[in-house]
Amino acid sequence: MVAGPEAGTPPADDEVADLTVPALATGTELIGQYRGSGHREPPYLVRRADGQVVQLTRLLYLLAARLDGHSSYRHLAEVLSGRIERAITPGQVSFLIENRLRPAGIVAADPDGGEPAGPPPKTRDRLLALRFRVALVPEHVVGVIARVFQPLFWPPVVVAVLAGFVAADVWLARHGGAERILASAQGIISRPEQILLVLGVLMLAGIFHECGHVAACRYGGARPGAMGVGIYLVWPAMYSTVTDSYRLSRGGRLRTDLGGVYFNVLAMLVMIALYAQTGAPWLLAAFVAWQAATVWQFLPSIRLDGYYILSDLVGVPDLFDRMGPTLRSMLPGRPAHPRVRELKPWARRVIAVWVVLVIPCLAYWLIAFLALAPYVLPYLWEALLVQGTAVGRSAQAGDGAAAAVGVLRMVLLVLPWAGAALILTNLSRRVVRLVRARRARR
Repeated sequence: MVAGPEAGTPPADDEVADLTVPALATGTELIGQYRGSGHREPPYLVRRADGQVVQLTRLLYLLAARLDGHSSYRHLAEVLSGRIERAITPGQVSFLIENRLRPAGIVAADPDGGEPAGPPPKTRDRLLALRFRVALVPEHVVGVIARVFQPLFWPPVVVAVLAGFVAADVWLARHGGAERILASAQGIISRPEQILLVLGVLMLAGIFHECGHVAACRYGGARPGAMGVGIYLVWPAMYSTVTDSYRLSRGGRLRTDLGGVYFNVLAMLVMIALYAQTGAPWLLAAFVAWQAATVWQFLPSIRLDGYYILSDLVGVPDLFDRMGPTLRSMLPGRPAHPRVRELKPWARRVIAVWVVLVIPCLAYWLIAFLALAPYVLPYLWEALLVQGTAVGRSAQAGDGAAAAVGVLRMVLLVLPWAGAALILTNLSRRVVRLVRARRARR
């Protein structure tokens, strides 16, 4: 490793000019320019071996593309100077490699390539992100799944599916849809085994939803990664790795975002068809629940499909990362933050509107949690005791379905409060870290 004589200072040119530059870490992939970007100068993307996508400036991307482990710093400086039409010295090349590219985890430890030097860069604790992720379906199996479902994105098939869904919805409405839905809900309340059937259908539909994302990713020409499960807030949630879709155009990324919702439509079509054939009330209940979940997916205030749709429309990969800089830029008398100035004017306005709408929404739920907790928690404890007694009785009577439903009810009683407490804890930690960082700078 070549280091400057002091932090932030490039080494002398004669010290590094004839030395050999390092190579890129094994598995690093140069994706190219981020198309449809909301930045004034579109960033360039590099995918690390661990699947993380790194944003680089044009100069850093050109530099990374020429790290071969054989050229000298002098030669590389001459090549870069010709590409950007500005003089770059060997010392500046060394500085950029050691202080920009190596910390990003894309430079190998030795000139011949291999693993990145040092420990992998720490992943930032992103706000409202999926946690405790466990990959269950490996990438090569996901590739097979994506190939199987890829033809469903052929435009005539998409048009036919959407038209069929509208027709099925109209049929259901004309044949007493509201009355049938109410009767179905009343019918399954007293039948635990049907509640379990509804939950099973919703779980299968959730898996199918993720298949839609990976199939859309592959249809656009990108490579989907592993699929698995994690914890979102406190709810178990399935996920699919489609970070390679960043190489696609805005249209391709939006297709990937909407692929899950499109497969929701396919799942609901199947539910309506089976209901028309069997008249099973639990199928109608599952259809209504999944339709509500589909509408919920468009909510842009948390990391659901709607959030990623808005992000790709604006051309800014992570909107929550822009929330703090946007808020600071809104303060009277404060200049625009650099992370705001780097965006196009229309993208800045869209993100500012999003921030103004999202912050009150999140604050409302947190304040409501704090205000209602002292009054609701005692009743919640009593309800848990009642459900626990009911579960014990069902188990003693040999009614496994009723016992399982009782356990699920207990979980549903606890999860919203546990989730709100977890969000509040994470936000408090962020505030504490921010205050400590400001004190340290002062």
